[in-house]
Amino acid sequence: MKKRRIVPLLLAAALFLGLARPLPVSAAALYFTSINDSVTPLTSDTMPCWSGGALYVPYTVFNANQNGIGVSLGLDTTYNRSNNTVTIFNLRQMLTFDLNSGTCRDDVSGTSYSARAIMRNGKPYVALGMVCSFFGMEYSYNQLPYIQQGYLVRIKSADAVLDDATFIDAAQRQINNRLRDYTQSLSPAETANPVSPVVPSNPLGPTEVDGNKAAVYLAFRCESAEGLSTVLSVLDGTGQYAVFFLAPQVIREEGDLVRRILGTGHSVGILSRTGEAAVLEEGRLALEELVHTRTTLAYVPEEAREGLEERGWVCWTETLLLEPGDTVGGTGFAHTALNRLGTRRRTVYLTLEGGNNAARVLPALLRQLDSGSYTVAIPLETKL
Repeated sequence: MKKRRIVPLLLAAALFLGLARPLPVSAAALYFTSINDSVTPLTSDTMPCWSGGALYVPYTVFNANQNGIGVSLGLDTTYNRSNNTVTIFNLRQMLTFDLNSGTCRDDVSGTSYSARAIMRNGKPYVALGMVCSFFGMEYSYNQLPYIQQGYLVRIKSADAVLDDATFIDAAQRQINNRLRDYTQSLSPAETANPVSPVVPSNPLGPTEVDGNKAAVYLAFRCESAEGLSTVLSVLDGTGQYAVFFLAPQVIREEGDLVRRILGTGHSVGILSRTGEAAVLEEGRLALEELVHTRTTLAYVPEEAREGLEERGWVCWTETLLLEPGDTVGGTGFAHTALNRLGTRRRTVYLTLEGGNNAARVLPALLRQLDSGSYTVAIPLETKL
């Protein structure tokens, strides 16, 4: 490990390079984690994930007492639930992620960075590139040649012995054993074709769900920040996640709310009512300047989708758009929504027009969805 603390300029460069890494081709892939020359157990609630073009891992992988294999990177970690912060530290350095503000800071020098932590499966995940750069480590991301859509995220300190190619070859038995244990831990419905996951036709989630309930992916279309704070509080209170399609001016003018959206595990896309590529680029640049996060999610008219998808945008294709009025009650609105959805057994992409009315009816809608034949699922962000 490097003896000197990496200067802020090098950290910024490393973060930029981390954003430029290629994204996985499918959100259905299996992500294995290794620390130096050992592979951690594979579980669905601790897999690395991608968000906003950056790779995230549970903060616990940096702690030898919590990563499942006892391999030390010379770091300790804490999660303070009262103020929603994660701290990773050693005897010389201390890095704290604030999930509420979507930022992190060097607690020794006071330097702040715009890298963030997010919530996934009820657990804080931290930006891997930021942590490795700050503490003088390296990480790599490689596809496994012997597991279809299997990927290895490898965190390396100075104690790592093997190069990536040699390690991937040498660890084949260990990785296959981790996959076997993971497969056996799943329910029968989940273990169908575990080694070759189905690539979703819609990149925001699977086209089919197992079990008795269909998945609902929830989005909010926000021309302004009206009602947005209340919507976030409702979602936080119920443990649900959504995609927020924000007009560029909302991103520019409501930085704290945007940081809160990302910091609590939701996704951000760009809203363009006209479908103009220039508007999407304006929103994307505003988001990158604000939180150093890149998005490819877009809400545009149907006729604009094909051309924008050819340019790399992931366009939301909704099943149903709901615009609650001023006089409708929450229960009545929820009943109407479920009646309009009918008995669909395929995945539902549900959009609500943002505003105070959406915030008012949301609690009842979430209750009705949960008690019916649907379950609100976590939208997964990918890049074509």
